Amino acid sequence: MRNSILVYINGVRHELDGTHAFDTVASYLRYVKGLTGTKVVCSEGDCGACTVLISRFDGKKMGQTHSINSCISFMYLLDRCHLITVEGLKKLDHLHPVQDAMMKHHGAQCGYCTPGIICSMAAMSEDAVNGKISIDEKKVKNYLTGNLCRCTGYEPIVKAGVETDLGQVTKFKDQYDYASMSNEFSSLQDQDVLISNKTKEVLLPHSYDSLYASGSLGKKKLTSGATDLGVLVNKGKLDLQHIVSLNNILESYKVEDTESELVIGAKASLTDVEKACEKDFLEFSQKLHVFASPQIKNKGTLVGNLVNASPIGDTIPFLRVSGAKVVLNNGKDERVISIDDFFLGGYKELDLKPDELVTKIIVPKNNYKFKLYKVSIRKDLDISSVSMAIAYKLDSGVFTDFKIGIGGVGPVVMRIKSVEQAIIGTKLDQATFKKVAKMLDSEIKPLSDVRGTSDYRKLLAHNLMLKFCDEVIVDSGMNFSEAAL
Repeated sequence: MRNSILVYINGVRHELDGTHAFDTVASYLRYVKGLTGTKVVCSEGDCGACTVLISRFDGKKMGQTHSINSCISFMYLLDRCHLITVEGLKKLDHLHPVQDAMMKHHGAQCGYCTPGIICSMAAMSEDAVNGKISIDEKKVKNYLTGNLCRCTGYEPIVKAGVETDLGQVTKFKDQYDYASMSNEFSSLQDQDVLISNKTKEVLLPHSYDSLYASGSLGKKKLTSGATDLGVLVNKGKLDLQHIVSLNNILESYKVEDTESELVIGAKASLTDVEKACEKDFLEFSQKLHVFASPQIKNKGTLVGNLVNASPIGDTIPFLRVSGAKVVLNNGKDERVISIDDFFLGGYKELDLKPDELVTKIIVPKNNYKFKLYKVSIRKDLDISSVSMAIAYKLDSGVFTDFKIGIGGVGPVVMRIKSVEQAIIGTKLDQATFKKVAKMLDSEIKPLSDVRGTSDYRKLLAHNLMLKFCDEVIVDSGMNFSEAAL
């Protein structure tokens, strides 16, 4: 059992005990290590000024380097990681090619957001070199989704990204001694970590068996990516005192793609899930693409989004209509239940016992077609007003199966069984969907809040049903006059 975490920062070894292990990464970098290039503005993971890069030991080697928001991450989550700040991008006396390009194109104005922007584009250049792909304007904008420029100087920033000289990029595994890091991290991977100070305690078990044996489930707050919890802590809404983290359980990061199902571990990031779904669940993969910024998706997890159980959680509508199953375990018994049984009907009411945790989500490959919708004020990185997922099977213009899940219209993401039954067995035509859309109006009772009134949300749900019909008509090769017959 260790009583400290081990992390490398810009190639330098650091051990942290209870004195600083509970600090946010941004606070530790700025106020303890004096690495003030990392900025803090929103403290919510929205603006990206705090962006840093991490590579995590995967049991054999250092993993892919990716960006995270340091303002909502805690140091204890970086055990056996290498952390790179904007100060660590340069190689000896030479700036990183992204930094050179930013100077050439005058990409910095006030400069406050610049370090985070540079870190995000450094991650982009690393991925481009590793994947042997080129960089275009769209790719730059995708990587900068989570970085806001308060001076709105995006044009020179994007130009700098596009014109970064990839031939001059040194891979981080070549710039830093990843072999030595891996050797040291490997020697620690069978050890649990227990860190405490006068007010806080965190357990990082190395395996599920070790977690179950600790007796911590039901007694300590279980965390995964902590992208939501980090915000609550920063805003004074939550004081995490007794914590257990899945961060060091290597098997929890697995995504297994079999012929019949996709099995997603509790710590599999949304980035990994997005990639894993490209082949069999393309619609869901595309929705995850605009779900959040790269920084959030690199830390946030599908299981975390499920267990958070927000009625506007963007992944839950898809999971509800896909026939997903939830795997729960307490060390003695394992339960596999349908996702419909997992939700009990009330706000954040789940069939999850105090001594259980969700270890996996299983998404079956049942040959459904999917349509997924999200309505929000912004396209990227925004909370839904209404979200909708529809899974369907269509044979010769007749719906042989139909499932609908809607978020933002009740205390939980809802399956509307009456609507489903009304559509199954009917032909694809606009008249049917106009009737069913009216039926939907009476089935949902959304609240009014800052993201929309109840009437607005009802209208959105109504219109999304009609939009689905029109899209499937086009996909089926019919014209609208045929569908009206």
